[in-house]
Amino acid sequence: MSIHRTHAVVLRSRKIRESSKVVILFSQNFGKISTIAKGSLKPKSKFGSSLELFTHASIMFYRKENRDLHTLSHSEIVNAFDDLKQDVVKLAYASAAAEVVERLVPQEEPNKSLYALLLAALGEIEAAERRQLEIVLSSYELKVLHLVGYGPELGRCVRCGRALGERVWFGLLSGGVLCPSCRDMDLNFVPISLPALKLMRAYETEPLERLRKGHSADKVSREAADILNAFVRVQIGEGAAVKSLDFLERMRDGLNG
Repeated sequence: MSIHRTHAVVLRSRKIRESSKVVILFSQNFGKISTIAKGSLKPKSKFGSSLELFTHASIMFYRKENRDLHTLSHSEIVNAFDDLKQDVVKLAYASAAAEVVERLVPQEEPNKSLYALLLAALGEIEAAERRQLEIVLSSYELKVLHLVGYGPELGRCVRCGRALGERVWFGLLSGGVLCPSCRDMDLNFVPISLPALKLMRAYETEPLERLRKGHSADKVSREAADILNAFVRVQIGEGAAVKSLDFLERMRDGLNG
């Protein structure tokens, strides 16, 4: 058993005993880790509020070789994202950001770029107006997909490599855009408009803050969001339920209804 210190973001937690819970964290140096926080549910727990969802904390844990569950011994708040937690809509978007990482990333596979992206996304969600939230999440999803090796091809036909014309489709199974000749080679394709494709290309390259300040949700961003959410589900597993995205889409439809 060895002891380690690192920074981490709380992705999810669940009660396992009367006074303890399992906490899933995405850490700066160790990637996604599962820990047990003994006594964390006691009224005067040493962990305080540092294990609340989406909290950025400095942690210390005992790592057990060949075990999936480690022991969390210390946690101290770096950034609680308190403003985010006061807004139920922002909470929904933060939940989606956390679940995408949890579901796509293998256990204990370090990825400092992804860790930095997650922190940046939570900060931009906290700073965003509601009309900007969809932009932040969609760009974040696309950036995550590229960082974990599932990024779609948006520059030319993913099947034949030809340049794209006026009519384009997105192949959810092929992993990118399709020309008319290759469209039927994918069993699960959806049409994508050229404005939505242009926006998704911006999502790939521009920082989250610039996108948040430069764009607002509209029909084009909605189209891009629907495609990206569907593609994320395919990468997680065919037919997989992604609870936070499902809830977010229902909430979005309710707000627009």
